[in-house]
Formats: sequence, C-alpha cells, structure tokens
Amino acid sequence: MLQESETIIFKKAANLFRGLEAVGGWVTLTDQRLIFEPHRINIQTEPLVLTYKEMIGIEKRNTLNLVPNGIKITTESGGEYKFVIWKRTAFIKYVNERIRESQQQYL
Repeated sequence: MLQESETIIFKKAANLFRGLEAVGGWVTLTDQRLIFEPHRINIQTEPLVLTYKEMIGIEKRNTLNLVPNGIKITTESGGEYKFVIWKRTAFIKYVNERIRESQQQYL
C-alpha cells in the first residue's frame, strides 16, 4: 500500500471506530499520509487513507469518556475519524506538524 517514494515514520496497532464496530488493525504514518489497514478478521476490511492536506485537526479524546487512549482526526470535508492508539503523544505531534506544513504550502 506504500508508494515508492514514501517513508514510514510510525506503525502502531490501533482501532478505528466505524459505526459501532471498533475495527482492529494497523495505522501507519508516512511522510506523506496516514494509512489504516484493518485485520482480515474484521467485518469491515476497507483501508482508510488520508493525506495531511485533507486533515484540518487532530486531538486527544477519551475512549468511552474514560480511557485516555483515543484520538480524533477531522478532515476539511467534515469527516471525523476516531482511533484508539496507546502512547499517542508523539503520534499527535507528528500529524500536527505535517498538517501545519501542508497548510503553509497553500498560503
């Protein structure tokens, strides 16, 4: 799923909420985009690919309003993607930096 010119920065186990299902899989941050690849055992197995240009924000969230292990990514088209990712601080920092860089390219 990687493009020839991409470099992997992070690859972590994660869950992506799709409706009521917490789809288990792997989230990969590259120097160009975010890729979520579900495990084959899930009901929903469609990957998610977001470029940093599409994203307008990433923030911490608590899973079940209690557990501090979630993030929410918002896109310019109004999409919201909620993930469960442990040790999320460096992940959030990297995504925020890429979002800022992509926004500055279009100023």
